[in-house]
Amino acid sequence: MAERYAIVAKLTELNSAQLSREGRRAGVEFEMEHCRQLLEAGPSSEHAARLADLEREHRDVLEQTKRIEAEREALIEQLEDIVNRLNDPQEGRSP
Repeated sequence: MAERYAIVAKLTELNSAQLSREGRRAGVEFEMEHCRQLLEAGPSSEHAARLADLEREHRDVLEQTKRIEAEREALIEQLEDIVNRLNDPQEGRSP
């Protein structure tokens, strides 16, 4: 049972991190669009540099999101295994 609680706690933590990343991703995308509009209005090395930084940050956020999703999937599989063992009346019995 402790293993199950530990997995649920970790899933909760990952879900929170995922929500945070999604918020940051949306913010970065908004900032990127704003920089692009500014660049269309008139070239600026400052805006171009800011856009490049935001694009890097966007890629990083997407990579972090993929890692979180992979970890969540693995934990969900572990949790499903635990639930299946708990629900299996034959588990732990000798033949």
